[in-house]
Amino acid sequence: MKTATRIAAGVFSVAAIGGSLMIAPTAQAAPTSCYGSAKSFSKPAGDRWYPANGSGRLTTTSNCADINIKPNQTTQIAVCFYPSSGGSQCQPSFKTAPAGQWTVVATDVRDGTRFIFDFAGTAAKSGVWAA
Repeated sequence: MKTATRIAAGVFSVAAIGGSLMIAPTAQAAPTSCYGSAKSFSKPAGDRWYPANGSGRLTTTSNCADINIKPNQTTQIAVCFYPSSGGSQCQPSFKTAPAGQWTVVATDVRDGTRFIFDFAGTAAKSGVWAA
């Protein structure tokens, strides 16, 4: 009788473990991180903005809540926003973005917001940005 009880207990334990394994959800792919989705930029000398000369707009994504930049050279930078209603709105002051470090230039920006970077000078700049 004790042997039958032990076998039944063992079968129940295996069934319980097996059952919990069968109902475990499958792993989801991890979302892209903010900095993991960074894009490179290269601003030529002679222009203050990136993209240069109004050649386009950058767009925020759901990967980041903020607009971030990591320049290869220390720079003073701001962001100009382009609302769907038209016109533009630039930040009133520049932030210092140290070379090789991520700097948040604008916080709590909605997904799909169009913008450009406004550099304080016209020297060539390069690095990466994430938004």
